[in-house]
Amino acid sequence: MKLRAVFLRMASMKPAAWYIYKRSIQLCCWLLLSALLLLIAWDGDVRGGFRFYQLALTLNELAELALLAAVLIPPCVEDYLQSK
Repeated sequence: MKLRAVFLRMASMKPAAWYIYKRSIQLCCWLLLSALLLLIAWDGDVRGGFRFYQLALTLNELAELALLAAVLIPPCVEDYLQSK
């Protein structure tokens, strides 16, 4: 029952909040794809490509931050726009 309420609320979001949500999800996907490509380029070489590994971990953490922003910011924008 609660999941249905969440989907109904998402379907009725304002365009500005929906835009932020979509772009945050897209950013998250691009960051994760970049991290995957860096891990493939790293190839387990500890001496030569350890910076690739560190950068991939950083991009993974940034993707988590973008996903957190995608969950937290649109409802705040939605509430702000409804109060106007």
